[in-house]
Amino acid sequence: MAFEEILAWSAQEGRPAWQQDGLRRIAVSGELIDDDLAALGKIIEKEVGLIDEEIDAGQPLSAEHLSEAVVDAPRTILGSIGPVRRVDRLAEDQPPIRFAKRGISLVYGANASGKSGYCRIAKQLCRSLSPKDLKGNVYDVTPAGPPEVELVFGVEGSEPSRREITWRPTDPSPRELARISVFDTDSARVYVDKNRRVEFLPYELDLLNKLALLAKALDSGFEARQSQLARAVMTPLPAGFSGNTTVSQVLVKLSPDTSETDLPSEAQLRNLGEWSEEKDARLQSVVREINSDPAVQIGAIKITKQTLESIKVELSTNATLLGAEGIRSLVSRHADKVTKIQAAEAAARGIGEGMPISEIGSETWRQMLMYAREFAGEVFPDRSEPKLATAESCVLCQQSLDGDASYRMAEFDRYISGRAATESVEATEAFDALVQQITALNIKTSGQVEELLAAYSETTEERKTLAGEISAEFGVLSARLEVIKSMIEEDNFEEVERLSPLQADLVQKISNDLVNLQGRIEDLERASTDGERIKQLLDEKAELEDTKRLSQVIDLIVERQKQLSELLKVKEARKQCASSPIARQITSRRRALLTDSLKSQLRSELQALRLSHIPIDLSDRSSGADSIVEIGLTAQQRIKSNSDVLSEGEQRALALSCFLAELKEVGAEHGIIVDDPVSSLDHSRMEAVAKRLVAEAASGRQVIIFTHNIVFHYMVESEARREGLPLHAEWMLSTGSTKFGIINESGQPPHQKKTNQRINEIEEAKSRLFKGGYDPGQPDQFRDGVTAIYTRMRETWERIVEEIIFNGAIQRFRPEIMTQSLKHAAFNPEEDYPAIFEGMKRCSHYSGHDRAEGLPDELPDQGTIESDLAALKEFRDVVVARKKALERVPSYEAGISPEFL
Repeated sequence: MAFEEILAWSAQEGRPAWQQDGLRRIAVSGELIDDDLAALGKIIEKEVGLIDEEIDAGQPLSAEHLSEAVVDAPRTILGSIGPVRRVDRLAEDQPPIRFAKRGISLVYGANASGKSGYCRIAKQLCRSLSPKDLKGNVYDVTPAGPPEVELVFGVEGSEPSRREITWRPTDPSPRELARISVFDTDSARVYVDKNRRVEFLPYELDLLNKLALLAKALDSGFEARQSQLARAVMTPLPAGFSGNTTVSQVLVKLSPDTSETDLPSEAQLRNLGEWSEEKDARLQSVVREINSDPAVQIGAIKITKQTLESIKVELSTNATLLGAEGIRSLVSRHADKVTKIQAAEAAARGIGEGMPISEIGSETWRQMLMYAREFAGEVFPDRSEPKLATAESCVLCQQSLDGDASYRMAEFDRYISGRAATESVEATEAFDALVQQITALNIKTSGQVEELLAAYSETTEERKTLAGEISAEFGVLSARLEVIKSMIEEDNFEEVERLSPLQADLVQKISNDLVNLQGRIEDLERASTDGERIKQLLDEKAELEDTKRLSQVIDLIVERQKQLSELLKVKEARKQCASSPIARQITSRRRALLTDSLKSQLRSELQALRLSHIPIDLSDRSSGADSIVEIGLTAQQRIKSNSDVLSEGEQRALALSCFLAELKEVGAEHGIIVDDPVSSLDHSRMEAVAKRLVAEAASGRQVIIFTHNIVFHYMVESEARREGLPLHAEWMLSTGSTKFGIINESGQPPHQKKTNQRINEIEEAKSRLFKGGYDPGQPDQFRDGVTAIYTRMRETWERIVEEIIFNGAIQRFRPEIMTQSLKHAAFNPEEDYPAIFEGMKRCSHYSGHDRAEGLPDELPDQGTIESDLAALKEFRDVVVARKKALERVPSYEAGISPEFL
């Protein structure tokens, strides 16, 4: 049995605790909420060590949690539900809803009457694929206590046969009630799912399928966490560690590829990075000893010598350009440039005398002529020199050259190629070249030089002094460069004397000490050394330095260790969320459950619900964590989903067919509760559903139907009478927006109410009207009340015709005509027609119908209302007496009386 299979599988050794608790939650609640996911996630986190807090360890699945109908178990009878307390907004002062022991129990309630609240109770207590937790009134500001439900049920063949209990959601549902199956809109979604596939899920597969989807949801959360951690551990750790020290070998293990057993602990890392004064003193001692070794000293001195040589070259270059000699050269070239430009301008002015524009000779004018001369050489290659003057046209204005113009051009060309202009160009270029060299200098700052010479300055006091002089000299050079740049920009070198002087012999001092350093290197190279000892000291130095470095960044290193540890545990958590073991069990059980008898039964149900026109194929399949038994259409052309060709009504009827087919597998006589089974169905299929459910009742099942469809209500009544089955009706209504789930015959739809009940309601309405000080002279105030009374009287005249005169042979919303009822029909045309005609005429005058023009707007007085109602009652009494005189045998209308627990 599935009941035993799911329990055995859940209890297998090695089954994760979260799966056992998850199965329990699914069995009890159907659909899990975020709080359930959080609780199950914490069980996994506790299991893998992600958290160390005390948590609810969960509860494994047991038999009491399962809503599994057992085929050979004795039949359970649901006697009543209610009174209820603190369930939704259901009224608490109501009698229970009673259910017949056999036959049909019909519970009618309009939309928003509270019917769904009672259905949720049934789903929570009985076998349902979509149970829902009960809630109190969510609109109350202050939450009330837990819901409570009074129940009466019995088990055939057991003692005592009748049990009364008060059930709370914290209590396990009575095992016996699990033999009763519930079908509603939510259950239909299981069969016709949200992706609009038509699917069939027996109870056991539904549990396992939801568990697989739950595993996928939990894994999704851990996967996101894993991705975040994976990105975090890819950030590079602090560098600067040696390659072969104990510290570096441990830090190498801080990698995503390291296993949990190889990952160093926080305590291990902190012990490794512990630094003390003793270790610091030892490090300094080792450094001194290493530095005293000739080989080590040679390496250090060579580096120092190389740095000093580089500084010397840079200093010498800067001093050449910015020293006294360099400045004199800059000033001299500037003066030469100015002198020769002036000479060239004077020569130009000489040739300009007597010309239209005499003021010529500027540098700009000279440049223009040089470009024009070059251009003439390009465009007139075959002309004799000077091409600027011998061309046919002027290269500047494009006009023809006459004799005077040619002459002037020739004079200009001789000027450009003359000595004065040439020397001016050469002097300018020489000055500009030197300026470019100076402005391109990038002099180090004093601080940068000090840092470069730090090791050099620590060797002796003399070298410390020299390093200071070099650093200061670079500062002077930098200052001189800025002043010189300013002079060049202003084209004024008159204040050159205010430049700070440079140290004349500094380069020589550096050269002398470079000779000394080379001599020291040669002396050390001739000295002996202990290579093995130095190697030991270098290894110890590396260990100590790495330890010191680790102590400085220990918090970052420990944080990485925690991230890696968490990452490993999250990976372990994801292993617990693997859905493949669940999928294997689903596949195994799916094949066992998909029997030929189930396929045959489904085809029978489709025939009964008029769906035989739909060709189907029952098959099992998997899709990731989702595993289902699918009802596929055997279409000749490929379709994406069944809903592309099935109407909403067909899908609903197909879902009900699946539900009924499965019932044969879980017990032929166990009861069923069906909530609104005909939503979206047409008239013919509603009739088919009514016949099918009555047939289930005829087979021995207790059938309970909740509905808001009065046509379907009548259909079930008619079918029950045809089959000779007892039928019990309950009526439910709501008042305003405060009280729901009121159990009362007044909950019947108006057209369902009997004549006597209608007349009583008219009497009550009349009393309210008169009690309010009725005055027909105030139509605006009392017209609505009068219209309501006369409308009810008009409807009651019609009801007398239907119910009494024709004995219910023809009734609204009922498709059949009950011909047997005609034997008690009490119609006398000669007497009844005039009375009915006059009564309806009087009522229509005041009942809100359109009135003829010219009729007065006054309301009837109190006596008229009393008289019209008395006429209605008198006629009712006459025809009732006539009908009773005709009755000799019990009416077909009476049906069979139900029995109750």
